[in-house]
Parts: sequence; structure tokens; C-alpha cells
Amino acid sequence: MDLPNPVLIHVVIIDSELMLLDSLVANLDSDPQFSVVYAGNNPQKGIQACLETTPEVAILGADLENRDPYDVAAEIRSRQKKTRFLFLGQSASDISIEQALRVGTYGYLLKSEPFAFLVDSLHRINRGDFCFSEAIQERVVYNREDHTYSMREEIGLSALTNRQLEVLRHLALGQSVKEVAKKMHLSEKSIDSHKYRIMNKLGIHDRVELARFAIREGLVDP
Repeated sequence: MDLPNPVLIHVVIIDSELMLLDSLVANLDSDPQFSVVYAGNNPQKGIQACLETTPEVAILGADLENRDPYDVAAEIRSRQKKTRFLFLGQSASDISIEQALRVGTYGYLLKSEPFAFLVDSLHRINRGDFCFSEAIQERVVYNREDHTYSMREEIGLSALTNRQLEVLRHLALGQSVKEVAKKMHLSEKSIDSHKYRIMNKLGIHDRVELARFAIREGLVDP
């Protein structure tokens, strides 16, 4: 009797680490249950691949260098809702986990996890399950009523939107309003407005202290 063909899981991978990309592609392409339709460090090409092929899972590097990864996920989700997200990070601050949960991620794994754990997570996410590294699982809680996860404890940056967090991240890195506006393709007036609202929400009115707060909360590395 012939065995049924395994379910084929199409995957898009967007990450800044080229060695990691090569390793993931080599390992996943050798498995007949997976098909990597795009793997690269270009967020726009990754978004386009998700829109054109509607993969079951998109793996997003939480440390993406050339665009905010949560903004990438939000854009994909706003244009098609079938693809599920899995974030990979070298580490995971509370705010990075919260941002991933806000855009509806199905998982967040540390890059130190064995490849077999990633493969198992992809299968589980394809079935509609959630997957987190143990260190992350301890910090989130499942909400049975709406079938979502949220942070177990409220964090200092919870009041900010993902867009405001992105603006704050750039400002905390020492970038000027003009530089942030250019990077985010927004007007300087818009960035100034975000900066004003961020400071009011946090009760901080000094840019140096704002940067220190962002570092303490894990939004940027010291």
C-alpha cells in the first residue's frame, strides 16, 4: 500500500546572518517536507515572496539590520493573513517578545536551539500550534479566551506602539530626527510628533535619559 505524501511546508526566511541563512537553506532543502521559496537579507524581497507564494511559515530574524522585523511582519499580515511567523533571535528581551506577540507570531526561538527543535517547531506552527524556547515560554502566558499569548508581566515599554518603539530604538542609538525620518521614510515632523508622544507616555523629557531607559528595557544593546 502506498503511503500518503508528506505535507509540504513552504518557507520564507529573512535574516541578516548569511551563514545562518546558508545553513537553514541547506538543511531544509534536504528535507522533502520543506520547500524554501526565498532566503535572504532583503526584507522587501522577502515580503514580495510572501505575497506571491503565500508560504505556510515565514522565519524572521529578530536581529534584522536593515529594517525593523516587526514592521516587516506587520506589512505581510496587512496584505495576506495565511502565513504564520516564527522569530529567531540571538537573545530575547521582554520588549522584543512583546513586539513579536503584537504582530501575531506563532513562535520565538533562540538561535542557539538545535536544528531539530526548529524543524519540530515549523511542523507544529504549520498545524496551528505555538512554539517558544524554554527561556521565552517562562515569560509568556496563554489566554484561553482569545487563543493568544501575552507577556506574563507588564514591562516598562508596553505603553508604546510598535511604530513608537521603532522610533525610540533609532533615537536611542544616537540618530538625529532627520536621520530617523530618512530611514523610516517619514517626515521630520512625523518623527518629532512620535518623539513628543513617546516622552509624554514614559514621563521622560531628556533625550539622554530616554536612551538610558531604552537600554535598561532591552530595546537597544548598551
